[in-house]
Amino acid sequence: MKNNMDPIGREKMTDQELSQAFGRYQRRESIGILLGALLVIAGCISAFVQHNLPLVCILVFAGVGLILLLALPAQKKKKALMEQQLGGFFRTELTQAFGPEPQTPELPIDHAYLKKVELLACPWEQASITEFHEGEHKGMRFSAANAELQHMVEEKSGPNNDNWMTRTETVFRGVIVRCKGICDPALDMAVRDLYQERKQKDVTDPAVFSWYFSARNADGQEADALVTPQLRELVQRLENASSNAKVGCLILQGGDLTLALNTRYVFAGIPPELDMRDVDGIRKWFTASLAGMGGLLDILQASPALTGAKK
Repeated sequence: MKNNMDPIGREKMTDQELSQAFGRYQRRESIGILLGALLVIAGCISAFVQHNLPLVCILVFAGVGLILLLALPAQKKKKALMEQQLGGFFRTELTQAFGPEPQTPELPIDHAYLKKVELLACPWEQASITEFHEGEHKGMRFSAANAELQHMVEEKSGPNNDNWMTRTETVFRGVIVRCKGICDPALDMAVRDLYQERKQKDVTDPAVFSWYFSARNADGQEADALVTPQLRELVQRLENASSNAKVGCLILQGGDLTLALNTRYVFAGIPPELDMRDVDGIRKWFTASLAGMGGLLDILQASPALTGAKK
């Protein structure tokens, strides 16, 4: 039987074989997470109902063990298999869409940069950044990545409320984009979400916009006067670009732009809820994610709020 190999000598699986392998890992991952979560929940309930510390420890440790020993290894193997079998396709599509990536990024998106620009109006300590890529779109240099930012909250716990526990709260989950030379270098403004409950979706009204967003310059001074109708319209268009999207931050400084968009959209990646057994669906989703980034960049490049003042 002929053995299909990829260009660097790895065995190439058929879509059917790959689908079956993904299905096995997906089942293990789901079972591990489900049973592990149920055991942890049972342990928490026992802590409040029976106050039986040994039983609580057994249930919680068993639940965590299932997640660590069954779910996480299956997840890692699934990702490794996807990279091995589909990584070449992903890289080819990325290069066709946005050109080759530089060896040294010009527009990095990392923990240090996000802290430097004070990305959000709320505190955060931990950052998970994945699928960072840099390229060009219609002559403009840009970079993008998926990110999740978390804030560590300490709060009282226990039957008598006399203990302290640390809770992790996700304050941002979405995509971060940087664009070079997209706006007037004289612009100096950062628009940040104030995390008010959204009762109105239309943020083009000045009063509504100022309730949901703060506008400040690099010195931290209020810059509401710099918020033009075109800028409010840009924020509205960005939030309409995908389902339940919200602008977390829009920074215009030195001719460059940084955007943090809370969204379920995943750039150059596969969302966890996708059925991995559909191998052709994986390819289509990846390609569609690149097209989605192109559409987002088109919105930015076409906005009068940026190009109208551009020299």
